[in-house]
Amino acid sequence: MKANGHSLLIVVPKTEPDACRSLSQTFADDASVKIIVDRRSADRRVQSNANGHGPERRQNERRRRIGADAELKVDRWIAVPRASGHVDFRDLDVKAILFLCCNNHVVPCQKCQDTYRLGWISHVEPGALPCPRCGTDLMEVVVAHAQTCRYWAEHRSAQQPLTHAS
Repeated sequence: MKANGHSLLIVVPKTEPDACRSLSQTFADDASVKIIVDRRSADRRVQSNANGHGPERRQNERRRRIGADAELKVDRWIAVPRASGHVDFRDLDVKAILFLCCNNHVVPCQKCQDTYRLGWISHVEPGALPCPRCGTDLMEVVVAHAQTCRYWAEHRSAQQPLTHAS
């Protein structure tokens, strides 16, 4: 589990309060998902300023999130999975937990801006979990879910650390 217990961070543009409300209701039962509103008003970090302060000390590439910023600017929310491991979906115990115990748990698809229950996701292709609507691979979001879901805790403690096999 992550230090703060969140497997997924969803950032909603401040111009979309309805989307924020809807996502908050959808994930109300999942404490591992954090939904926040993008509160940035402008680029606060400038290379130099009139006050005589020197150039920005922080690394520029660390702060650049070009894709995420572009999504937020066109009023689309972004989902940031915080997974640090992988799941071996060939393991029969893993399949049973994911598709029986987590069948009604919800994961988001950033591309089509919708949420889906894990039971709705086809698991025919090994190593891929395609979005039912747009086909985007939701593997990273599902792995992030697995790292904080209560159904996975016992399985993880009995097994070695999560590993991915495609």
